Amino acid sequence: MIDRLRRLETFARAGWFARGVVYCLLAYFAISGAGSSEASPQGVFRAIGESQGGMVLLILLAVGLAFYGAYRLYGAVLDSEGKGDDAKGIAVRVGYAASGIAHFLMAYAATRLATGGSGQGSGEQEQAAGQMMLDMPLGDTALGAVGLCFLAAAAHQAVKAWTVDFMKGVASSAPRWVVPVGRAGLAARAVVFAVIGLSLLRAGWFGSASEVKGLGDALSSLNEYPQLYILVSAGLFLFGIHSFVDARWRRIRDEDVVSRLKSAG
Repeated sequence: MIDRLRRLETFARAGWFARGVVYCLLAYFAISGAGSSEASPQGVFRAIGESQGGMVLLILLAVGLAFYGAYRLYGAVLDSEGKGDDAKGIAVRVGYAASGIAHFLMAYAATRLATGGSGQGSGEQEQAAGQMMLDMPLGDTALGAVGLCFLAAAAHQAVKAWTVDFMKGVASSAPRWVVPVGRAGLAARAVVFAVIGLSLLRAGWFGSASEVKGLGDALSSLNEYPQLYILVSAGLFLFGIHSFVDARWRRIRDEDVVSRLKSAG
């Protein structure tokens, strides 16, 4: 058991599964009740916490999200996916690091609710982080730079959806429906990332953390375009399914994380 927990594959597959749960439930809440405050990661955690056995489920979800965060940070630092040290490779690895930190924050939010802490509303955590950045020297510029990173990530998601590049790491035994599901999911995520990126640019430009949008707020902001809102919400559900696909069929280098970290040190 201990040896299994040291394996990169365990971190990745548990993380993708947890991410799939969050996105599928978030999309379900969005579609079943447009504009609901539950259509956010924090809302998902609250709903799980209120269910039977919710505390245990939240802890398991938090562990999975933390595993995914660790997997992404590991990939960013040690380049486990072979992205390289050129400009493009560094940009992708920086994106991995940002993803890792974001999933650690979600894991923290889930753990806090599981242990009886009060959960923050949709966007509050992101706005608090935005205010922290604005309080720093050149914080508005830094916040704008983060916004540009989100816009770049949105473009990257869109390109992967268009070129089907995401299938390179998927085992050939995966069923055919994986391709359209992945394309729709990544396209929806690109839209949400673009909204978040633009909100960060506005926050930096106006020096106001209230402009910052998290995942739930970004989705809710599309409410004034009902058809787009439903399409993106459904796409995010398919992104959750795509995460389950990664958990089941993604090819992963099964290396000993602890041993490699020791050798790198």
